[in-house]
Amino acid sequence: MESVLRFVKRVLCALPLVGRHLAPYIGLAHRPGVFYSPIPDLNEIKAREQEIWQHECAHSLFGIEVHEALQLQLLECLMPYYKELPFTEHKHKDLRYFFENDFFSYSDGIFYYCMLRHLKPNRVIEIGSGFSSCVLLDTNEIFLDSKVNCTFIEPNPARLYSLLKPGDRERHTIIPRRLQDVSRSEFGELSSGDILFVDSSHVSKTGSELNVLLFEILPSLKAGVYVHFHDAFWPFEYPRDYVYAGWAWNELYLLRAFLSYNQTFSIALFPSFLEQFHREKLEGAMPLALTHPPGWPTLHGASLWLRREEA
Repeated sequence: MESVLRFVKRVLCALPLVGRHLAPYIGLAHRPGVFYSPIPDLNEIKAREQEIWQHECAHSLFGIEVHEALQLQLLECLMPYYKELPFTEHKHKDLRYFFENDFFSYSDGIFYYCMLRHLKPNRVIEIGSGFSSCVLLDTNEIFLDSKVNCTFIEPNPARLYSLLKPGDRERHTIIPRRLQDVSRSEFGELSSGDILFVDSSHVSKTGSELNVLLFEILPSLKAGVYVHFHDAFWPFEYPRDYVYAGWAWNELYLLRAFLSYNQTFSIALFPSFLEQFHREKLEGAMPLALTHPPGWPTLHGASLWLRREEA
């Protein structure tokens, strides 16, 4: 019922005459699509499509160092792990993770698995959990002797709970709260080689967890900590499919601003970038990483891996 009401509100606010008068009464100062609203007008987007996505094949961006050579070196280090991938297309009785899911599919799962094996972290904290957590737990059990300390921060843990094996909830730390309500001391425990995995709301707004993450948590991380962001695409623009589906996310734009001229955080691995400019190498090394995830025939990898450098 609540989702129906939200849909009705959005439709009403989108009406040029009605929306202007109704918006203040249903919690919106401005109807979606006007220049004051963070929700874009899709008709305007379509009219400006060529301009908006004109840089989608750009090899470089002002102020952003992609560390292309270092990405390729890291890819070489990850290749041996690919040959030992334990995951299958569909659910296997002994594993939590499988590729054919709608949330964290082929490329993302493969690179997460490879990075876990490469880094061998002592601690991993996930902000937003589900199928990614399955990759972490399976890899931890099979290849890392269950030595990784796993913490999952997930305010809506129903999907996570449905994917876990018996005993997982007792063996690992699950915090069923918003990031805003979690002690910042949790992140002070991360050390060099550890991972902060982020797949949350993808939206910056007043009081949002993305603001807490970018403005408070990331600057406080120790050198050598790796940070993963999901639904991240080169060149820091959302694909047409996302935009036309009505997903008015803005995380990528903040990430681009955060990384511009940033000497403290560097891009360690950007699969979307590698797909564009080193596709042949990626296809030869990790062909499954170029498999289309279910429901998104134009997309492959959607992960961005950063590394905190020395301050």
